[in-house]
Amino acid sequence: MSADLDRWAWVGDPSPLLFWVGGSLLVYALVVNAWWWGRNSWHPPYRQTLVELGRFLFYLGIPYLALGGWPQRPYRGLLSLQDLGLVGLGGQWPVTRWLSVVGIGLGWGLAALLILIIAWAGANRRSDAMQLSFSSHPWWWILIDVLYLQVHWAFYRGALAVALNDAFIGSSLGLGLIYLEWCLNPFWRQEWRLEVHAAAPWLRAALALVMAVLFFLTRNLWICLGVHCALEFCLRRLDYSHRRQKAHTSPAVVG
Repeated sequence: MSADLDRWAWVGDPSPLLFWVGGSLLVYALVVNAWWWGRNSWHPPYRQTLVELGRFLFYLGIPYLALGGWPQRPYRGLLSLQDLGLVGLGGQWPVTRWLSVVGIGLGWGLAALLILIIAWAGANRRSDAMQLSFSSHPWWWILIDVLYLQVHWAFYRGALAVALNDAFIGSSLGLGLIYLEWCLNPFWRQEWRLEVHAAAPWLRAALALVMAVLFFLTRNLWICLGVHCALEFCLRRLDYSHRRQKAHTSPAVVG
């Protein structure tokens, strides 16, 4: 009974961490929708540079402020690196624990890869149907994107787990916030309707679920980061090989 009361104590005395989580969601929704409405009329110089700077500040800047970058209390120092899963070797993380979570990561990653490959192959089975195909990006762009997503997702999970004093509820609500965030993004909704862009949001939505479960099982962001990169590169490599094979086997057009 006492444990249940402690779990819901945040209702009467909300944690300042909820301010950071709610603020992050609000900033994201306002910026992407403002960008959407002004996409045809507003063409600032160095547009792509502004986008990348905004992504950096949003995905890494807000967690940094919650960790200790904000100058005044009570909104600084609310999270620790361990709450985000950024752990090292030693202390509570001896070699045996690392080996254990590496094994969990490998097993969960292989199971997720098999399911994703089956789903991808099923979607691309019919030549007359919509094809799941990824846009080409350099490897360093994919790595940066994975890093941004992993830190952002870990921030939501960690902040809610600490604020609500429950790792499972924090991970579940964090996943829900991630999906809500994307639903509020008109660019995201448009990608689902365009065949050439649908693969990216499909894979990202699937990986958000995979990573939420993996983080709950391991509490280690490094494992999540490694598994995420492996799954991302494997699916993209498979898609690239499929498109090359399809191009070589397509019948030539007689002119």
